[in-house]
Amino acid sequence: MSNVKYSFTLNGEEWGKAQLERLEYERNLHILHSMKQHGIDIKDGDKSLTDDDIDYLTAEKAWDVSIANRLQYTGEKIIDIYKDSIAKSDEFWKELAFSQDKPMKVSRTEMKVSGVSLQEYMQMMKTLQTDDKVGLAVHPEHFVCSVTWDDGQLVGIEPFGMYGTPTLVEVKVVKDDQLGEQIKADKDPEFPLSMAGETFLTDGKTPVNVPFHQFKPTDDGFEAKMAVYWPENTPDEIVEGHSLHLAMEFYGGLTDG
Repeated sequence: MSNVKYSFTLNGEEWGKAQLERLEYERNLHILHSMKQHGIDIKDGDKSLTDDDIDYLTAEKAWDVSIANRLQYTGEKIIDIYKDSIAKSDEFWKELAFSQDKPMKVSRTEMKVSGVSLQEYMQMMKTLQTDDKVGLAVHPEHFVCSVTWDDGQLVGIEPFGMYGTPTLVEVKVVKDDQLGEQIKADKDPEFPLSMAGETFLTDGKTPVNVPFHQFKPTDDGFEAKMAVYWPENTPDEIVEGHSLHLAMEFYGGLTDG
């Protein structure tokens, strides 16, 4: 990967490797404290960590401990442990009442990569959606991520925009021509490939957001325009925070996929 070069631009501001990795470090510490707050015994090998111990983890060690502990609590385990927090986020999104027919806010992140083809990168991203350890390694706040390829559905838990409590959602993969008119208006004809989905709470009827990511191959790599569309009254902290979440996640796809 030494020949790979990349850049991420969020609302006109470029974020580099050092900035993204520092943010990863901070969020790893945050999620470890959150898990401990929810009654999980945070372990480094056989040693149970106090909150003070967590704050003394180095960046590299924080990743190791974070991934190892999240791997122990996936699926129904973490859903049960975080059930009250998930219920709080459910009510939050129900009140915001997302609709593609209403005004929306948008998180936007642009990525330019050289040294990796678009096809190679897509395979990396598929790996992070099917390998639990890789999926947890691309973002500190991913709890569980699974894909059922037959029906094109993804299930995940994360605090959107690195804000509030984790949300348990189902993402239904859709073609871009099934998206609302406002979102389709953002389609760039120079980007021939796209990934889109409609995100719902697990009741299957409460919409939360719409991710719509566009890609184009270049002579030495590819470019991507990532976007997530939110209810119009979504706090700006989520909208801006999720632009960073996207950068971290897609950067993780490059380095861990």
